[in-house]
Amino acid sequence: MLRKREVMRFFCLLALPVLCLYPGSSSASAAAQTGQATGAVRDTAAIAAAADGRSTGLSPAVRARAAFKERIFNKYRQMAVISDAQYRITQTAIRDNHAHQTPLHTSELLFNKCMHDGRYSEAAIIASLAVFDSDTPVERAHFTLLQAEACLLRQDEMHAILPLLQQAADELAHAGTHDDAWQQAEAMLEDMQAGLL
Repeated sequence: MLRKREVMRFFCLLALPVLCLYPGSSSASAAAQTGQATGAVRDTAAIAAAADGRSTGLSPAVRARAAFKERIFNKYRQMAVISDAQYRITQTAIRDNHAHQTPLHTSELLFNKCMHDGRYSEAAIIASLAVFDSDTPVERAHFTLLQAEACLLRQDEMHAILPLLQQAADELAHAGTHDDAWQQAEAMLEDMQAGLL
């Protein structure tokens, strides 16, 4: 199991520099970020329309899922996050110290920034790496659920999200204690299950 986690972490680390270690290093990168932002605005309008029931022919389940997706989108858009400069400094520090684990608090700051800015693929990778860096089942469940949120806003494909919810549920089931962190992760899991299933 440990070997498998190390291999998966290695592949995630290979993908991460392509997405985020050199933001703005080329006009292509800037264009990609602009395109993501435009897409996020366009998606938000579609989500809001579906959530309000303005789109005809949508089932209540589809509208409920759209409303949940809009709620997640707004949570990160309204969240106070680190600045672009802080983000670049932190990413540079991680790159220069790549042999060591990233503190989970730092991973969450980077995740929130990416979600706020509409960089969902990058956010998903950051959350995935944090799962590998986590020491407890509750920490792994927490970041697995964050990864599920990123996948929801990135592609809204349930076949990718459902295994993450199950993985988080399994981690919480194996947790030794039900402390505040466990209760928060359990509430997050139940919220996502109610909003998506």
